[in-house]
Amino acid sequence: MKARMKAAQFLAGMAGLSLVGGGLIAAPAAQGPVVTTASGPVRGVAQGTGSVFKGIPFAQTTGGNHRWTPPRPVAPWTAPFDASQFGPICPQPETPNERGARQSEDCLSINVATPSLKGRMPVLVLIHGGAFFVGSGAELFDDAAKAYNKRGILVVSLNYRLGRLGFFSHPGLRAEQPGVPTGNYWLMDQVAGLNWVRDNIARFGGDPGKVTIMGCSAGGSSINALVASPKSRGLFARASAHSGGGINNATRPQAQAEQEGIAFASRAGVTGEGKDAIAALRKLDPAAVMAADPGPPNFGAVVDGAMITEETAIAFAKGHIARVPYIAGSTSNEASIFGLMGFDEKVLKDRFGIDLLAVRKVYDPQGKLPPAELLRQVQTDFIFTSAATATAGLAARRQPSWSYHFAYVPPAERGQVAGAPHCADFGYTLGAAKASQGAENARLAAMMQDYWANFIKSGNPNGPGLPRWSEYKGAHRGPLLIDGKTAVAPDFRAGQIAYWWKLWADRTGEKMP
Repeated sequence: MKARMKAAQFLAGMAGLSLVGGGLIAAPAAQGPVVTTASGPVRGVAQGTGSVFKGIPFAQTTGGNHRWTPPRPVAPWTAPFDASQFGPICPQPETPNERGARQSEDCLSINVATPSLKGRMPVLVLIHGGAFFVGSGAELFDDAAKAYNKRGILVVSLNYRLGRLGFFSHPGLRAEQPGVPTGNYWLMDQVAGLNWVRDNIARFGGDPGKVTIMGCSAGGSSINALVASPKSRGLFARASAHSGGGINNATRPQAQAEQEGIAFASRAGVTGEGKDAIAALRKLDPAAVMAADPGPPNFGAVVDGAMITEETAIAFAKGHIARVPYIAGSTSNEASIFGLMGFDEKVLKDRFGIDLLAVRKVYDPQGKLPPAELLRQVQTDFIFTSAATATAGLAARRQPSWSYHFAYVPPAERGQVAGAPHCADFGYTLGAAKASQGAENARLAAMMQDYWANFIKSGNPNGPGLPRWSEYKGAHRGPLLIDGKTAVAPDFRAGQIAYWWKLWADRTGEKMP
């Protein structure tokens, strides 16, 4: 539990985010603009020449007998809904950054910031991170709105179910709901949110045909899952996955997920594999559900045959993915999150089968790396660096794709940290407070926001005044290395990345790019 709390605090604090939210409200809700959605009118707040709407429900409560069922459309309303405040966050461990935030299983809400209620502008949909057990759509929403509304882009964010409430497979669920996919409730929520965007965003001045999905960490994993899921086809036009992994940590078989679900139920004091076990588990309050999952968070996509039909990277390799422009990237010290989550050498061996003695032959044939540095490099590469280059390379067989590696460390931190921590790039891409600390940081933030604004608008990140970012094509497989100097790195960590690619290829029988 201690490792989980450390991870929650780190994930909530990265890039200067806050889970409580607020900051853009500029006028009482009663004076704000009103938009009539497909479900009913919503009243937001004026922000400059634009408008902000927060906490709009896109599905009914997921509590009570509706725990571990697909999201249900909201009942229509007639009086204007007060959309001046973020809605409740989904149940999760409380951290200092979240203290005071309302929690509820009635948490499926969406936020919209628009430069204008008129026109047909491109849309950025943010999927929050947090190791799939903490976080909310409030994260970085206000920062992203400030950065992208002025560039003529709408910003949207949403909540989805977390932890065991969002990731639960059990034979009793299959018995109770025959023919209904089980396990991936988090992903069902995200798809429901994207359906809401398709049906409503034009009313806010957005173009439903120009939707970009973006996320970091668990949000990046979500982006890859959405790209691979047949249930999300046609709901977005571009995708950007940041520090999302994709080849060594993306999915688990249904049978494994059900065994994990049975073990969770046992820890919660519930035995049996039938409907009665599900009924008993639904009587537990969210705190009791969370308490039955101690230790490092271990939640991920389930191959359920409907939402997820095959391992994510296999879907990328076979072309069973949304054919949209795609970006994938990572940072130079992804290991920053592993230590906080308790993923030490033993966990790497037990959970992922990684033998550091064998890996040392590839990373350090001369035996000069200290054990801690070897562990850091392996933690960074095996899930994140290798996956970002792999998913971009596999997607490039059929659609425009780019990859990046973010290694920039702010001047004040140089010599004190091993590299750019997990999701550090998001603080610049979305314009968080960290990016405003000094001229060098500000220039980097402006460059990255220009890249992604171009991508959101046209499907290509390149534009005037920016270092050329080469598309993955033919023999080219080099990421854009973002540091003090930004340029494509053609042979970036070739030996180390090839090692992890080969392990995946040997396990799956698929070919890497």
